[in-house]
Amino acid sequence: MAQNIRETLASVRSLLGGTVAFMAGNSLLGVVLPLRMEAADYPVSLIGVIMAAYYMGLAFGGFKAKLVILRIGHIRAFSAFAALTAATCLAYDVFFSPAAWVVLRVINGFCIAGMTTSIESWLNERSSNESRGRVLGFYMLAFYLATAFGQTLVNVAPVGGSDHLMLASALIGLSLIPIAMTRLGEPNLEDIRVLGIREIYKASPAGVIGAGVAGMLVGSFYALAIVYARQIGMSVSEAAMFMSIVVLGGLGFQVPVGILADRFDRRIVMSGILIAVGASWGLLSVSIANGIALAALMVMALAFGGAISSVYPLCVAQTFDRLERRYYVAASGRLLMVYSIGATIGPLLASGLMSVYGPSSFFLFESAIAISYAIFVLFRVWASSPHLPVGEREKFIPLPDISPVALALDPRTEPETSASDKATDAPTA
Repeated sequence: MAQNIRETLASVRSLLGGTVAFMAGNSLLGVVLPLRMEAADYPVSLIGVIMAAYYMGLAFGGFKAKLVILRIGHIRAFSAFAALTAATCLAYDVFFSPAAWVVLRVINGFCIAGMTTSIESWLNERSSNESRGRVLGFYMLAFYLATAFGQTLVNVAPVGGSDHLMLASALIGLSLIPIAMTRLGEPNLEDIRVLGIREIYKASPAGVIGAGVAGMLVGSFYALAIVYARQIGMSVSEAAMFMSIVVLGGLGFQVPVGILADRFDRRIVMSGILIAVGASWGLLSVSIANGIALAALMVMALAFGGAISSVYPLCVAQTFDRLERRYYVAASGRLLMVYSIGATIGPLLASGLMSVYGPSSFFLFESAIAISYAIFVLFRVWASSPHLPVGEREKFIPLPDISPVALALDPRTEPETSASDKATDAPTA
């Protein structure tokens, strides 16, 4: 077993190295930009607009970046995306204006989608059917740890200077080295099937709407939580630690949530997770206002991160349960689109509320969205047919919530033509 793990890592280490570098740089950028805008006294609503533009670019890149890769190849496409992202990091300091930053954030999101698509399709190419789950696990580990590490780098220099932007640009530029030197072959990015959003919604309303809700929760949190933390009195280092702990919670809770999701009705598990999101975020906010110890605060942040990061993978699993396996890749792409739309809308709504009602409205927004959708899911459980038996369900697979583009690596998306394929007119949920 240990030999298999070493062999798997050896075959993809250059790709994982590139992932660590560009994700660390990108996560540092995602923390520094709202801090710089907050220091410059930008209105919270404007910060929300600028940060939401990243998810707009991510959504566009999820569909169009593949065309660039198919046209010029993986290595050159990744190099182009990385070079453009590194350049935009430096451009934030040159063009310090809201309109320019909106454009730069869209470009940033588009390029990150292209880079992750390149990496993930490559990783899939280097994986056998038996090892894809392990490769996805290594990718998730690299993804989350690099994100958490990148956020802590905000402590290396004052927020107002150019050091952070140069460091983010350098990290993203360094990701070019392992990718440019690789001798891996070019994967195939052709679609397997086409499936409309209406068909997916008919199969699983809970999964489709849940993907949008997950996007609203995650997008608004990662866009504005550091601003919220600063407004309630946290120092920059404490706010960065808070963000990193939430990310690590997302990594640590995937396995236990997956065990529950495979054993019980996924909709019940999803409802419980959503209620946990609302309750833990409310508890966090009340505790912060009352001056709770930092260690206790970080424990709560760990639980919140685990809950919020589990919503999107649960929605994917719930949707896959109701579809034929040959439609999984197409369904994943549509769910990503819904997620990205939600992630674009979430910061806009949350920042608008914060600008009118103050920072306390941020946790009320997150809690209200989570608990309202939990009630909707419970209503679906009550109104629809019983849940699928365990033997007819796909296994829960953890997916990154910060950039849920890992379609090619999902072991459930392997084309299958056996008689065990499920019909598209399966019970709705």
